Amino acid sequence: MTYPEPNITVDVDLTNPGQFFACCGLLELASRIDPYAVGGFDACRFAVWGEGVQSVLDRLFECRVHTERLIDASGESDDDNDDGGGVDSHRGRICPMTLAEPFNLRLDWWNDEQAQEQKLKTWTAGQRVTDLFLGYHKRQKRKGSCVLKPIPSMRDHFRCAVKQFPNDWLRAPLPIQVPMAFSYDSRLSRNNALDLGHTEESKMAFSPAVDVLTVIGLQRFRPITIETWNRNRFYTWHHPLPAETASAAAIGLIPQVTGGCFEFPIKPRDAKGRYKLFGHAQPVRRFYQHV
Repeated sequence: MTYPEPNITVDVDLTNPGQFFACCGLLELASRIDPYAVGGFDACRFAVWGEGVQSVLDRLFECRVHTERLIDASGESDDDNDDGGGVDSHRGRICPMTLAEPFNLRLDWWNDEQAQEQKLKTWTAGQRVTDLFLGYHKRQKRKGSCVLKPIPSMRDHFRCAVKQFPNDWLRAPLPIQVPMAFSYDSRLSRNNALDLGHTEESKMAFSPAVDVLTVIGLQRFRPITIETWNRNRFYTWHHPLPAETASAAAIGLIPQVTGGCFEFPIKPRDAKGRYKLFGHAQPVRRFYQHV
């Protein structure tokens, strides 16, 4: 079957699992605008077809985000710790969030038992998942008084990446100090100055698009955990598919459309095993469909 030119194309490095799941997140958002939207991969590109989906990023940057407080979830307290005297009451480490119109998408996979067993939640106790979509304030002392400094969200940095790199916003790294990286961009796992993009201020460069879209993608799309921490598997698909079907293709359930198979680890960033991140993926030459 011949398809017309896609409405969205983005270059992707499939050995970077964060970029793969970010593409899944992009398809998820597109499907909320057009329920008939489809997407698929080739060797180095992800494409989406759908009516009105060209505006998907603009609508993501503008949509309202609602948060839901949790008393307790899997032993973790969802405390505010907002440093702002209640001004950032929306902040939470594991708060479920809902992307409002036009997406109407609830994000809460990090509280799902299976996702917890897969170790897909990479952010630390000092980070708040709400910082991906909503800014916050930080206390700063100034001349004997205390002021609140506004901190942009990761979504704000994502918007900047699209403006600076309109043709390569998924892969483009930006030097970002706050919020801290959520570590889905596997280039951070190489742990050297060239890949991390260190600047004089010791800021790390990574893709804010990967962090934001991966958190969206993991709501529906998950890897197969073959061995906890060390082997997490995903499959690409070469035939344009809607999100519902693509999530099955991503775990190898539709071998007729499988394009490739990759495995990646989830790694600690320090000797104490803290600060988890996605490692680089390796192609699996001989693979079997998931059963």
